[in-house]
Amino acid sequence: MTEEQLQESLLNVIENLIDARDEIEGEDDDGSLAELARDLVTETEEVRSVTTFERAQLLTNNAGLVLRMKDGSVFQISIVQSR
Repeated sequence: MTEEQLQESLLNVIENLIDARDEIEGEDDDGSLAELARDLVTETEEVRSVTTFERAQLLTNNAGLVLRMKDGSVFQISIVQSR
């Protein structure tokens, strides 16, 4: 998986979660929760595991996630609040 593919997958996961929230909170029932769940499974099928920087014992004070992919690649995603 490339950086761009992971970026797109994470974007899709978050968008699907927003759609699910909107469906639960509102009258929008044009999609089903099962369909949204299937989309989330599809977007994350390449991910073998995920953990936090802290749990992975990375020497950083930053918040973030470490994603290990099925193909052996590893990604670190830093979380920085801008405001």
